[in-house]
Amino acid sequence: MGCTDGAAEKIEWALDVFAKYGIKVLLDVHAWKDSQNGFDNSGKASDLEWFDETHFQHWPIQNASWMGHYNGQEYDVINTENIKLALENIRLLMERYGHHPAVYAFEPMNEPWWNSDLPTLKSFYREAREIVRGINPKTIFVFHESFRRDAAIWNDLFPDDDMENVVLDTHPYMAFWTGDLVFNTTKEYCAEYESQLTDEATSKIKYPMWAGEWALATDVCAFWLNGFNDYRDPYAHECAWVQCPKSYMPGPYGVDFDRTLPTIGPFGVSPPNTPEYGMCTTDSNFFGDDQVQELADCHMATFDKTMQAQFIWNFRTELESRWSY
Repeated sequence: MGCTDGAAEKIEWALDVFAKYGIKVLLDVHAWKDSQNGFDNSGKASDLEWFDETHFQHWPIQNASWMGHYNGQEYDVINTENIKLALENIRLLMERYGHHPAVYAFEPMNEPWWNSDLPTLKSFYREAREIVRGINPKTIFVFHESFRRDAAIWNDLFPDDDMENVVLDTHPYMAFWTGDLVFNTTKEYCAEYESQLTDEATSKIKYPMWAGEWALATDVCAFWLNGFNDYRDPYAHECAWVQCPKSYMPGPYGVDFDRTLPTIGPFGVSPPNTPEYGMCTTDSNFFGDDQVQELADCHMATFDKTMQAQFIWNFRTELESRWSY
């Protein structure tokens, strides 16, 4: 059995359930060939270099090759075949799901990274939108801002008289804030959050905005958030430790790891986020439940001022309550 066998049928089952209960769905494509951002959630963590059998690096050499060859400064070669393949798959996805009563919106690419070539990305978005509205013009077309939430960058994507059913998607997480954006009070977090979403570059964006992903975490303690056994962002506060979850898969697939080991490889850059004696990191206890509720309240208040929709990440998590609905 392949790792995606039955996936399409499960999507259709889920859409039917959502339609039954009146839940609107945003179909957001997370993975494209060769990765659009180098994140593991794109289907491929890239680039990856092995130093030996148990040590590797990813983040220091992060790359994204869906668009073409990135030389460290710019894309000097554009992979037109990958782009054509993506557009064809957008057509196939829309033909299969675009008229389903639960499907409200379609996003052709999740989180293209900040080094994406803007003319190429904008061209892709324009072609993708034509496919989407050619199959179902009622479907909302959503585009991610490539971690560059700025009216000066995106207001020329579509003309002022051709913005119907277009939405800009932004992912305003606190968890990845570092340096001067690490605070010790919820009041400071709330003030910074509102400031970022109401600054001039954001407030002048002409499209409706959705917060397509957000969470209540103020740290990167969630296990493997920075990748499998890897590390990227500094920890804002000391992480909590809990028993690692056991597999939900039945035997013989649900095999547990050795919980007596002090650490388990392979190891990414130091300090790698690995299980220790069967324990996994989870959200810091620096802020208690009442303070997390304060963060939730100020998020909602800010969204009411700036967003037409918002999606918390995720529906359910195994360990991290601040990432879970």
